[in-house]
Amino acid sequence: MPNRASATPAALYLELPSQMERLEEVVDQAEAFAAAHVADDDLVYRIVLVTTEAVTNAMEHGNRMDAHKKVEVRMEAEAAQLIVWVRDEGRGFDRATVKDPLAEENLLQEGGRGLYLIETLADEVRYEDSGRCMRMVFHT
Repeated sequence: MPNRASATPAALYLELPSQMERLEEVVDQAEAFAAAHVADDDLVYRIVLVTTEAVTNAMEHGNRMDAHKKVEVRMEAEAAQLIVWVRDEGRGFDRATVKDPLAEENLLQEGGRGLYLIETLADEVRYEDSGRCMRMVFHT
């Protein structure tokens, strides 16, 4: 009997406009892909939550909700990890300039916790292409 990973595609690719109504598609596709490759339901939930947050950030902060600009999502399943890339067409950003949401002066600020959430829930996070691409790794 084949294992779960060999019975399903090893990669998923989505390209969508920067429109919040498209997030449901991301949730559905990411959940189906992750569930096909990961046996732990809690890990599937983390993957979907982080992917959705990264796509939201790409739409809002990267592409500034310009529906003509695309967000790309790629998921790949490997032997002991699932990797997610989210890329936007924005100007990029320097992670070092983003304020710490846990600093006392930022605790009551609206927003600013998305990157913290992503970095807490993913096993590895790397910012590529001057901040236009986020690579997130989950150990399975």
